[in-house]
Amino acid sequence: MRRTIVWSMAIAATLLLSACGGDVPTTEPPEATSAPTTPATAQSAATAEPAATIEPTAPPPAATRVGAEYVLLLPREAAVPEGWAMNAAPAFETRQPQPGDTYRFACLELPARSIGVASVGYRHLEGLPSVFVEYVVYPSAEDAAAALADMQRATVECPTFTIGQGDGATTAVFAPLDFPAYGDAGIAAALSTTAPNGDELLTHMIKIRHGHVIAGISHASYADAPPPDAALSESLAALIGVNLEGVGGE
Repeated sequence: MRRTIVWSMAIAATLLLSACGGDVPTTEPPEATSAPTTPATAQSAATAEPAATIEPTAPPPAATRVGAEYVLLLPREAAVPEGWAMNAAPAFETRQPQPGDTYRFACLELPARSIGVASVGYRHLEGLPSVFVEYVVYPSAEDAAAALADMQRATVECPTFTIGQGDGATTAVFAPLDFPAYGDAGIAAALSTTAPNGDELLTHMIKIRHGHVIAGISHASYADAPPPDAALSESLAALIGVNLEGVGGE
């Protein structure tokens, strides 16, 4: 079971995440220290001076994290059914694509344009079904539109492809998927994958552009189980639309 869970999350990351980036350093606020106190000196009532008043020190400003404005807008536990757990935790990755950089999507090498990605995952306590959500951030709405068009072209030109190489390669097949319209534009496809050990998954891959952000939903289940719940995918898409409304001057 664990092997299947890890494999399904790896497939989601491979297909939903764009060009790799480095870790983002974070700064934690310094611990507040109390002001030193001076022992009082005994004096006569006639000569005693009033004790000095120590003004409280203002607390240090809260630490900020790069990409926090996107991480905070990811769907939380209330958005998934009871009996599901977070896997993986919310995270943000910064990217710095250079001219000529590409990333692999299905069978194509596509231009790398994204500058960051926020992501979170949820899964049933028994392993599957699972949902992986990401917000891929681009410098502009035009860059995001071009990236979405590239991915749509890949789903057409790569009906069958492989993930990985050699004996460990996974066979993948795209098929059409009907999904309601959300955001500025979107694409959807049903992805069937077969691992070398024979495990088969069905993943509903949904990508929706909101201005300069492409939201991705990867909803996976066992191929021989009921398909991914369309109502859950649609409720997540609607929630994401509300959360991302107006982000970054959309």
